[in-house]
Amino acid sequence: MKYRELIDLIEEIAPNEAFKDMDNSGVQVYTGKEEINRVLVCLEINMDVIEEAKAKGADMILTHHPLIFNPAYTIDYEDYPGRYILEAIRNDICVYSAHLSFDFAPEGNNVFISKLLGLFVNEEGSMENGYYGQLPEPMSFEQACRHVESCLDLPEGYIRCVDGGRDKLVSVGLCTGAGGDYLFKAAARGCDLFITGDMRLHEAQYAKARGMSAIDAGHYGTEKIFTENMAHQLYVKSAEKGLTVDVIMAEANTNPYIL
Repeated sequence: MKYRELIDLIEEIAPNEAFKDMDNSGVQVYTGKEEINRVLVCLEINMDVIEEAKAKGADMILTHHPLIFNPAYTIDYEDYPGRYILEAIRNDICVYSAHLSFDFAPEGNNVFISKLLGLFVNEEGSMENGYYGQLPEPMSFEQACRHVESCLDLPEGYIRCVDGGRDKLVSVGLCTGAGGDYLFKAAARGCDLFITGDMRLHEAQYAKARGMSAIDAGHYGTEKIFTENMAHQLYVKSAEKGLTVDVIMAEANTNPYIL
């Protein structure tokens, strides 16, 4: 597949135009390749991912979290992300990141996790409003915590939880990744439960004071789903257009925390 054709496919799945001024989604490293035969899809890049890409002959690494998130004033092999940038260039591996563009894509992270949790979604998500729905059935606080762990395939005790004290939880606010700011909107809507991947202390205190339960399932815990979701969509989209590219899901562990 031509490099430009692949970029167009990715941006058809996760339109990037609306996020150009607020996020570094898009091309991270372009080595000048005209043809892309194999794409390795992963949440983010570390050395294990780069070694896997080299071993499997990937021409591109497609990530969720941008390799270059903040302006890079120097490229230093002894520093982050300099080492990964240089390793990608040395091995002729392009890098593309679909970050906010995929979070809020029509079938992106928030939609996918809603489906995994079995939520009945009653409003389309957006950057301004977050995602809202209902649990598949009323649950106690403990049941909701176990439901999230099970649906997201997380180890017992991985999540952090705030018990708002309500007997039954039904309505849910949701934002994957660093979505703690959306908790206030969920509280204003009267949600029984808010689920996200990064919740700060004052957000947890606010939820407790409002009598709303909250679950912080971890940034990695709520966004590791990117790999499977994006890989599947890219495979289907390329097949629909009669384009050929080998899409593989990374096996390397990108969770920096020891469980």
